[in-house]
Amino acid sequence: MSVPALLPSAAVVVLLAAVTADLLACARGRAPTRHDLLVPGAGIGAAPLVAAGLSLDAPRWAGEFLAAWGSAFAVTVDLVVLLVVLAHRAPGARRLVSLAVAASVLARIVLVATGVPGLAWVSALFGLVVLAGAWWLFRHGEPGLPAAAAVAPAAIPVAVALGAFAVSATGGGSATVLCANLLALLGAVRLVRLTARLCARIPDVSVGFSAVLVFIGAKALLTGLAGHGPTQDASVTVLSLAMTLLVVALSAITAARAGR
Repeated sequence: MSVPALLPSAAVVVLLAAVTADLLACARGRAPTRHDLLVPGAGIGAAPLVAAGLSLDAPRWAGEFLAAWGSAFAVTVDLVVLLVVLAHRAPGARRLVSLAVAASVLARIVLVATGVPGLAWVSALFGLVVLAGAWWLFRHGEPGLPAAAAVAPAAIPVAVALGAFAVSATGGGSATVLCANLLALLGAVRLVRLTARLCARIPDVSVGFSAVLVFIGAKALLTGLAGHGPTQDASVTVLSLAMTLLVVALSAITAARAGR
């Protein structure tokens, strides 16, 4: 086995160690701060650098990695939104979120190692459940997110399903895809904690979250009804991220105006 062939396996080990260390650090329980953004920011900044490095020796790997990372990161954003809703004001929310992200990591490792099963019916069912949750959230009349303690344990199967969707969307089956998925998950728990903290300052946050859930649910339902898993091309990835970022921007503006 040549040295270049060893690089993806070595990268998997390094990234898995980084994600594990991040999960353990978050599970210890410290109040979230703005400095937590440095961890997911480092993951986002590292993605194009890794792709540029791969392009010097293996352009095919570089393209595969960047496409996989973009799709996996879009799914990670969906995961953050769903975990905020499911773990909000739930007992042991900090530990639950860490366990859910760890379950998503494990699901991605197993599916990359063993191959990706057909996910059409899983995707359609997941979409229906998310759409039902969006309607429930939209009908919530009080400011802020409602307590979801009764359904909080669903965070783990939701994280596993999204892990499967992320691998399915990237084609699965290679160390390069697994590296992209691990890098996309770096700092996910910190994003959940920071987003949950921000929610306390936004009076109509449930409306914004329900809009994002409608988009997530419709995307999963339509791809499931089409007869395949949630495959994503570049346009779908960009649209998914743009939709979420638009809602975040509008919510931040609302929070700033409410604080005056």
